[in-house]
Amino acid sequence: MISVGISGEKKLLVTDKDTAEAWGSGTLPVLATPKMILLVEETASAAVADDLPEGDTTVGTLVDIKHVSASPVGTEVTCRVEVIEVDRARIRFQVSVTDRFGDVGTGVHERFVVHSDKFMAKANTKLQ
Repeated sequence: MISVGISGEKKLLVTDKDTAEAWGSGTLPVLATPKMILLVEETASAAVADDLPEGDTTVGTLVDIKHVSASPVGTEVTCRVEVIEVDRARIRFQVSVTDRFGDVGTGVHERFVVHSDKFMAKANTKLQ
C-alpha cells in the first residue's frame, strides 16, 4: 500500500549523452531539462514499485518542476522524491534534484496507479 512518506533516491553522473546539446533541448553541454525530468520519473516510479499490487504500475501525469541551476558534464546530481499525498490512485511527490553546489530542480510530480493490462488495452484502441 502506497502511503505518505515513502521516498526514493537516484544519482546520475552527468555525461555527454545527458546534455541539452545531446538531447536537442539546447546547445550547451549541461544537464538537459528532459533528462532531469526522466530522472525524476524513474526515481518516483521506482520508489513506489514494490508497494503496488501484482499487475499494477504507475504512469506519470504531471510534472511541475523548475530547473534552477546548470550541472555541467562530470557533475553528480541526486534526485530525491517523497510521497506527500495519496488520493485513491493519484500519488503526489515532492521532488528535489541537487548537485554538490545546491538545488538543480525543485517541484512536484504526480503519478497514477493503473492496471497494466487494462491501461494497454485502452491505449491500443487508438490503433484500430
